[in-house]
Amino acid sequence: MKKKSGISPLGIVMIIALVGAIALVGAAALANRQEYLREAAITPTPSITPRTVRITEDPALPTSTPTPRLFQMNAVGVEVRQMQERLAALGYYGGEADGQFGAGTRAAVEAFQRQNGLEADGIAGETTLTLLYSAGAQAFMPTPTPSATPETAMLSSGSQGEQVKQLQQRLQELGFYTGKIDGDYGKGTRNAVTVFQQQHGLEADGIAGEKTLKTLYSGSARQITVTPAPEAVQVLSGNLPLLVNKEHPIADDFVPADLVNMSEYCDASLVKIKYSGTRGVREAVDALLDMLKAAKADGVINWQVSAAYRSVADQRRIFDSNVKSYMDKNGLSRANAISATRKTVADPGTSEHHTGLAFDMTVPNTESFISTKQCKWLHEHCWDYGFVVRYQKDKEDITGFLAEAWHIRYVGAEHSTVMRDRNLCLEEYLQLAR
Repeated sequence: MKKKSGISPLGIVMIIALVGAIALVGAAALANRQEYLREAAITPTPSITPRTVRITEDPALPTSTPTPRLFQMNAVGVEVRQMQERLAALGYYGGEADGQFGAGTRAAVEAFQRQNGLEADGIAGETTLTLLYSAGAQAFMPTPTPSATPETAMLSSGSQGEQVKQLQQRLQELGFYTGKIDGDYGKGTRNAVTVFQQQHGLEADGIAGEKTLKTLYSGSARQITVTPAPEAVQVLSGNLPLLVNKEHPIADDFVPADLVNMSEYCDASLVKIKYSGTRGVREAVDALLDMLKAAKADGVINWQVSAAYRSVADQRRIFDSNVKSYMDKNGLSRANAISATRKTVADPGTSEHHTGLAFDMTVPNTESFISTKQCKWLHEHCWDYGFVVRYQKDKEDITGFLAEAWHIRYVGAEHSTVMRDRNLCLEEYLQLAR
């Protein structure tokens, strides 16, 4: 009888248990994989390239001062952004506070360091950061770009550009300039510079040179001090004519009394006033008109007044224009250009035109006055009407100026006729009279 083969009941139980265990393990593995895939779907894959993470702080919380550390090019983070915001608040940084230390941030750090007396290396180290977040941090103050040579380290009439804008803005902050910030160094800017120089003990030449700019942008620059308008001077008072020359200059605020606008005051049929607004002292202008009436009666007409009263500021503009012309056209140094200018143009404060008693007589559309019939008549007859030919050829060593056939000065007939008869210039006459 064959033995019956098969699996015992115990074996069947063991097989069922093993299959159940395998099924449980598989189910768990499947569940783990599904959880992994779910998390992977919501978690970005890390990148090997650093990313800038923007963090928005709660505005209700107080702003914290970063613990000093070191930041330089390519640094990123919240502390860099805080540094940018602080630099922007002080006026050094104009870019976006994005937490990235780029070229703009470095330039701002360097500017802060320079203005606050630190080494301008563009690295925000402990010393720089400590000062930056302190109450002693100075706000940004623009300064002109320094020039390589003293000859060009200046701004003057005719200058234009960003440095002039900075100059105007600084003068405006101090109350000296009230015009438009346009970067054009015109009369208003020049006058503002002149007043600033006067009130800070500088040479009042209206040129923003090295000393003036250094003082203007320093902490010692003061707000404008408003002073009363100067009292007009009675230039014809006294027994003797007023003397104004290189040895006897006038004050910067000198203004003669009783000035009249010659463009409106004078008879146009007698004389043409070359520049509108030209002024002269009334008594001298009246004497001039009487003289020209006599000239007309003699058949000599077609007169022109090219210059009369000039303020010290006007004279300074003319003087500087001549200096610049010598430098530009003749290649002279500034010192040599000044020497050349002084032969024909008086220094500011030393010109007879400041008195309102001097007139430059010319003929319209004629370059050379000395060869005209008007010049001949003037030199023969002006003395009878109280005028003198102020700068004559044989008196150059005394007056200090080359001869000027067109320049006449009113002194009054009681003085002019004596000076004519004795061949005296004003300096000689006054020396004898005293």
